[in-house]
Amino acid sequence: MSAYSAQMRTHFKRSLRTDAGGLSMQYADMHSSDDITVQVKALRERAGLSVRKLAMRMGKSSSGYLHYESPDRYKGGPLPVAFAKELAAALAPEGIPSEDVFRLTGLPAGKVEQDPVDLVDIYDVQASAGHGVVVYDEEAVAQLAFPPGYLSKLTSAKPQDLKIISVKGDSMVPTLAEDDVVMLDVTKRDLSYDGLFVIKDGGDALLVKRIGRASQRGFVTIISDNRTVYPSVEKALADIEVVGRVVWKGGKV
Repeated sequence: MSAYSAQMRTHFKRSLRTDAGGLSMQYADMHSSDDITVQVKALRERAGLSVRKLAMRMGKSSSGYLHYESPDRYKGGPLPVAFAKELAAALAPEGIPSEDVFRLTGLPAGKVEQDPVDLVDIYDVQASAGHGVVVYDEEAVAQLAFPPGYLSKLTSAKPQDLKIISVKGDSMVPTLAEDDVVMLDVTKRDLSYDGLFVIKDGGDALLVKRIGRASQRGFVTIISDNRTVYPSVEKALADIEVVGRVVWKGGKV
């Protein structure tokens, strides 16, 4: 784990809720990972459900669900609201009150049920605007809340198909600066359209680059906006794995 990743996680563990109508981060350093995972497991066992059956009810893989029962995988902090709602709905037929689940979010039950915000997962992952940064961790560490209707102006994708990661490096200056964050629509992987994309250019490194037309069929041009330092290159489509298209950015002013 890089020093930057550790700093990023510490930053995301702060409570950053803002007034209604503004962006807010649903994360606070209120619960240890052991505390949350033990309680999630206890709720499942109270309901008499196996991991496989509960995961199926929630539309998740067993491994995806077990992230929230494993203190080694769960990063601590309150239970994400989106997951809590899914868990409560899956446990309700077994007589588990939704309040018993929602209290693990650190928010009042009424707030969880009525909060109309859209939540997008934040990952402790860096996409390099430079020479490539290896992905060490692909688990959500927080969620960023957006006002109702805001995301629909950016994309038609559902919130669960959007991911927020950070940017490292200077190759996309002035469009993206180091430590900016970008939102990816992971349903948009078609490079026949120009735009900003996060890609894997061989190996495990993530790159955020502008994609343009190339001089030959089956290729695209990978463009860095900081062109005086980073020249454009043409790459075969077959050699590129597309993670998603950048639809939003945030950063310092």
